[in-house]
Amino acid sequence: MTLPPHLQHLQHLQHLQGEELKTAVQQEYFAQAIAFIVRQTDYDETTAVERLHELNDPVKVVTEYLGVKPRPSQQVQSKNQMKYGEIRKFMDFGSRQYRLQQEQRKYQEQQQQARAAMAAMAARAARAASEASEANEASDVSKGS
Repeated sequence: MTLPPHLQHLQHLQHLQGEELKTAVQQEYFAQAIAFIVRQTDYDETTAVERLHELNDPVKVVTEYLGVKPRPSQQVQSKNQMKYGEIRKFMDFGSRQYRLQQEQRKYQEQQQQARAAMAAMAARAARAASEASEANEASDVSKGS
């Protein structure tokens, strides 16, 4: 049996069986992985071997070399989950708006009460001042007569 042209370099593996075949395939994979890393990076063979032993994946070695950051995985949702998610967002927004309006109303009421208390204190002070001035005038009139 002859191998296709792109697999001719594996011809020496045809006669192997069992553990020998497994070991030979692992060695071939390792050699091709090292060759891939050396082609795609500026690493020499020793650095490529070290990095491959650290990361155990030639693609990870190359992506780390290139500085590619993995994308955050997006959780797949069913249409029903998406619908309920949108409803939840809408309800949360409405609830937040209502709570903010209530807090704003409460703050405005407190401000009105504070202004009313200040006005009442000012009115009492004015009344006390006018009574004091009237009492002073009355005592001045009685002293003068």
